[in-house]
Amino acid sequence: MSRILVAEDDADVADAVRLSLEDAGHCCAIARDGAAALEMARTETPDLLVLDLAMPKVSGDEVLAHLRADPRTRYVPAIILTAQTGARETVIRLTAGADDYVTKPFDIDVLEARVARALTRAAELRALNPLSGLPGNRAITDEIEARLDRRDPFACLWVDVNAFKSFNDHYGFARGDELIERLAAILTTIARDERDAFLGHVGGDDFVLLTSPERAEAVASHAIDDFDREVGTLYDPADRARGHLEATDRRGRPRRTALATLSIGIVRADAGRFATATELSRAAAEVKEVAKRQPGSGWAVDRRRAPTKVSG
Repeated sequence: MSRILVAEDDADVADAVRLSLEDAGHCCAIARDGAAALEMARTETPDLLVLDLAMPKVSGDEVLAHLRADPRTRYVPAIILTAQTGARETVIRLTAGADDYVTKPFDIDVLEARVARALTRAAELRALNPLSGLPGNRAITDEIEARLDRRDPFACLWVDVNAFKSFNDHYGFARGDELIERLAAILTTIARDERDAFLGHVGGDDFVLLTSPERAEAVASHAIDDFDREVGTLYDPADRARGHLEATDRRGRPRRTALATLSIGIVRADAGRFATATELSRAAAEVKEVAKRQPGSGWAVDRRRAPTKVSG
């Protein structure tokens, strides 16, 4: 249940908005002036703010400015309610950080729809990995569960970078992030060319790509070829020519680390084989570990069969 703060000094309007949003399944609190809205937003951060501009004590514009300056409330979606019309007024508020703008008098159904869309969009943004901009764990799980429910066969590719920690330790976080971003770009380009593909970023150097079973190995091969071709450009010329990184361990002893490679585990999700996204993800991660035993970049395919169900 989403928590919505309605900041509106007109009691009739506030009650109408509250009743409508509560009927839609949200939990609403009402602030009758700008000072109360600020206090309530800071005390218990809402999921969304419906904000009137013409309020006593502190105006809606000031409320929005304070909330956008506070790290705790900076990204709370805000929908402006106002009797002011005109392009200039709209531009001013959107530029100041409002997510939507509704003029009075307004249709309550339209407001409900805009609230729903703003909440959905906020949830989608929270689910994105901040480094790659790709869907994160929550979105990956939702997508896998939806495909399992449809019982349409698909393949899950678990993609992992070998020797990433050594690369990150040797060159630093900035270049480590660049490697992850480069891999994300490679996989994104491939996914765009595949019918009904989905790409997510589990975190760190792990990605999940869903595609058709028939295309799984071709996709894995494509990803490895592109990664192997590009990853060398991220190394210093001497390291690239040497074919490994040279460093010292904690005891001062010399240590060599191979250049980064890519391992991919491929699992086919035939109808009824996996009951949950967790089961499928676990199987894909296991097969990825098999791929990591190979020298260099490579992929492994899960050849195990689903257990046969015996009816009694």
